[in-house]
Amino acid sequence: MNIPELENLARQTRKDVIELIYKGQSSHVGSCLSLVDIAVYLYEMKEKEDVVIWSKGWAAALYYVIAIRKGILNKKEVYSTFPNHPYIGLLEPHIPGIEVAGGSAGHGLPVAVGMALAKKIKGEKGRVFCLMSDGEMDIGTTWESALIANQYKLDNLHVFVDYNGFQATGETNKVLDIEPLQSKWSDFGWDIVVVDGHNFKEIKEALSLLYESPLAIIARTIKGKGVSFMEGRLEWHYKNISEGEYKLAL
Repeated sequence: MNIPELENLARQTRKDVIELIYKGQSSHVGSCLSLVDIAVYLYEMKEKEDVVIWSKGWAAALYYVIAIRKGILNKKEVYSTFPNHPYIGLLEPHIPGIEVAGGSAGHGLPVAVGMALAKKIKGEKGRVFCLMSDGEMDIGTTWESALIANQYKLDNLHVFVDYNGFQATGETNKVLDIEPLQSKWSDFGWDIVVVDGHNFKEIKEALSLLYESPLAIIARTIKGKGVSFMEGRLEWHYKNISEGEYKLAL
C-alpha cells in the first residue's frame, strides 16, 4: 500500500473502532484512536513469521477491527458479543491472533523478550513487535525486560511506545514523569527512533532500517486522534459514546 491508501485505511479503521465501541457501549476509544496508524501499518507490512504482542491490551476494539479486516475474526460474531465473552474489552490469548493477555500494564514486554530470545536460540526468522503505552513506562518489569533484551542483543525485538501523554488517572508526566524517555531507552542499550505516530512515512522509515540492538520506537501520538472533541481529553479513556457523540464523531 502507498501512503494515501494507508491514510484512507486508517480513516476507515477509526470509523470502525468508533462504531464498535459505540454499539457495545464500551470504552477506551481515545486509547484505540492514538494507536490506529501504528497498528494499521504494522498489520499491512508484517511477515508471516512476525509476532505482535499487544501489551496495550485495552486497545482491544482496535485489534478486533483490524482482525476482522484481515479475516482472522468474524465481524458478525464480534459485533454481537463485544464487550462480553469472548470479545471483552481486554485482549486475551483465547482470541485468534493474540499471543498473551494484555491490559495489565507491563506484562507484554517480558513475554515479547522471551519470544524474541526463543527465536534467536532456535534460529527462526521473523521479528517480535510489542505495542506499549506511555503509562507502561512507569512499570518495573518494563525496565527489567529492557535490560535483558540488551544483554542478549535482541535485534529482532521492536517496541512501539504509544506516547499520547495520558494514562488512566491523568497526564502521564504528572502521574510519574518518564522524561527523558529517549535517553532512558538509550542508556539501557537500545537503538532509539522518535517518530510522529500518525505519519506513515516516518513509521515506515523507522522499520526499514537494520538494527544491531533491540529497537524502541517512541511514537508521539494524540489520544483520541481524528475526532476533534476527543483529542487530548482524558475522559475518553473511560467514557462511553452517546448517540449524538457517535454521529458527530463520524
